[in-house]
Amino acid sequence: MPTKRRLLLNPVALVSYLLIGGLFLVGWLWFSQVSDRVLTRLNQQTGQLFIDKDIAFDPWQRTLSVNDVEFEAQGIQLRAERLSFVLNYRHWWGPWLGENIESLSAIELDSANIAIDPNLTVYALPNWFQVLSVNSGRLSVTGIVHSLGFDQLTLTKEDGNRLKIQLDSHNAENWNFAGSYQVSEGLLSGELQLADLSLSTLAKAVPLNVLPALDNELLSNDRLSGTMSAALSLSWDKRDGLILKGNAEGQSGQLLLSGKLSGRLSGMSAEWQQWQLNNALFVANDPGQSTAELSVSGLDLRVPETVTGEVLRFPVQLQQTLPAVVTSLSINDSRLELERGHSPWIFENVNGSLVAMPASKKGKEKAIWKYQANAALANVGNVQLSGRLSNSDNDFTFQLNKARLAGPLKQYSVFAGYTMQGTRFDLSYSSQKHAGQVDISHWQSKKVSTGSPVSSINLLKALITDASGKAVIPFSIKPGKSDTPLPKRIYLAVGQRVMTIASEPFDYLSHSTGHVLKPELHHEAGKATLTELSLTNLQHLKKVLAQRPELTLLVDVNVSESQDGPELSRHELEEALQELYSATSSAEPSDAASIPPKVRATLMEQMYLATRQHQKIPEVGAQSPEQRVQKAEQWLLKNWPKAPDQIGKLQKARFDYLKKEMDRIGIDSGRVELTLSSSSEQKENEPYSLITLH
Repeated sequence: MPTKRRLLLNPVALVSYLLIGGLFLVGWLWFSQVSDRVLTRLNQQTGQLFIDKDIAFDPWQRTLSVNDVEFEAQGIQLRAERLSFVLNYRHWWGPWLGENIESLSAIELDSANIAIDPNLTVYALPNWFQVLSVNSGRLSVTGIVHSLGFDQLTLTKEDGNRLKIQLDSHNAENWNFAGSYQVSEGLLSGELQLADLSLSTLAKAVPLNVLPALDNELLSNDRLSGTMSAALSLSWDKRDGLILKGNAEGQSGQLLLSGKLSGRLSGMSAEWQQWQLNNALFVANDPGQSTAELSVSGLDLRVPETVTGEVLRFPVQLQQTLPAVVTSLSINDSRLELERGHSPWIFENVNGSLVAMPASKKGKEKAIWKYQANAALANVGNVQLSGRLSNSDNDFTFQLNKARLAGPLKQYSVFAGYTMQGTRFDLSYSSQKHAGQVDISHWQSKKVSTGSPVSSINLLKALITDASGKAVIPFSIKPGKSDTPLPKRIYLAVGQRVMTIASEPFDYLSHSTGHVLKPELHHEAGKATLTELSLTNLQHLKKVLAQRPELTLLVDVNVSESQDGPELSRHELEEALQELYSATSSAEPSDAASIPPKVRATLMEQMYLATRQHQKIPEVGAQSPEQRVQKAEQWLLKNWPKAPDQIGKLQKARFDYLKKEMDRIGIDSGRVELTLSSSSEQKENEPYSLITLH
């Protein structure tokens, strides 16, 4: 019996074993297919196909991980080394029975590359997740050239219509973004924070059409250095595009332009200590509405001669080089070096501003800018510049104060055969008036040419030095475009003005003092007295001397035998007639001036006949009485005997008269030297005294 019972149990045990093994096998097969069922259900619900991927699923933790994942949806392309998330079911047996997935949680991506095309983004959110985290990766957005690296990206669905975004980067590209995406409106908004972001990285990420002079080329790292920090409000939607508002700043940096990348600015370099961008507004869809106030401190800008061109056109070049969004530029405590051969123009302690007018918009054809600057031109003096830009037109005024003719101005130091190096002066000029003036305060001169058109630099100084001690030389420049640089045009204009003053000193004094002055003092013919016009000229001379305290005069007292001689003879003839009339009548000598005409004619003929004993009176009727008298008078005047000292006495009388008259009207005798012209000059001289300026 025992043997039979053992035989009966063996089949039962075998069947049991088989049943248990079968159940185990079925369970194992069922369990092994859980991942497939979960993946199938996930593909159905999300629309993403995870095919031929390295997938691992833990049914107990309900965690699914996928390596080398790649998918695209709603304008977003995503590639990641690893994707993991937790599947949430209604029941605990959901994975085994293939139930629908309620939601996904703890979604994490590692080393992801995310590309977003905002124009393809669909205004809807999937309902199968609440939070998505990305651990490190790069973000690319259509319209931004360079991708941005980040350390952590977290997306949180706060409701069915709003997605909260937190994006952080703490590596070389130190930045973060905190904001939200309103799905129904397609509106992205938030706060963008940049901390010590490399300017070269920024230049690669942003299209350089904001720097028109760089021809949209990218800057390489060895040409641009420095960092930037910013706090910006960001908003974006399909209608308005990207809008940024806020402030930015940066510390020391450098920009070097060379080769093809820099175009016409090749060779220019800039270093700076600090910069700030305030009240910035960037509107991508309408750059004309973009504005920003840029302030730079400690700027050291070097501009090569090939770029400099006209020194005073630098504001035009600066405005054309500014980023398109900048509508206000302020430069503080800076340095500017403009290469000009062996004598560069070095401006130190530069402080200035360049501001677009409120009614004008940057980028428009008729944009209007105002600018002003103060600086010290090395080895020269202080510079003040202000002006107005409209397109390529540059209307400006500038002043050089307490300047010295040295440094880069040495090439403009020779005037009329004299070098004026070291001369102290002020200079002002207006481009609208095409005129200016030079005020010389301290003269330094040395003759360098024997053929100098200016006889004495001291005379030139005396001519232009007024009562306040200022030596003023006004000048004007011919309007119109010229290939000659403005500094040289001013130099030529001043030189021409100096030549004009030296060659026409009386005209210059007349215009500059307001008193018409002539170099001649006309005397009444045969007399010592001056004519009325010359008396007025003498009064003007007094006023001119008062306005030109360094000016002295030499007055050469002249007489003329050809013009003064006949008048002297006429005077003596009249005296002889008076004596003869007094002798033949009872009239007193004082009444002789009123000799009756008939008596005077008779006396004239008698004197003529007495002098010419063999001359007969023409027969009556051959000449009229008037003709006979006129002939007699002409002969007497022509042949009247001249006293040896007659002309000399007249010259001395004029000398004494001028001296007395000058004393009377108040001309300082110490500033006037009276001299008598030599006797050899008396035959050809004019009957006036000549004024020579000293």
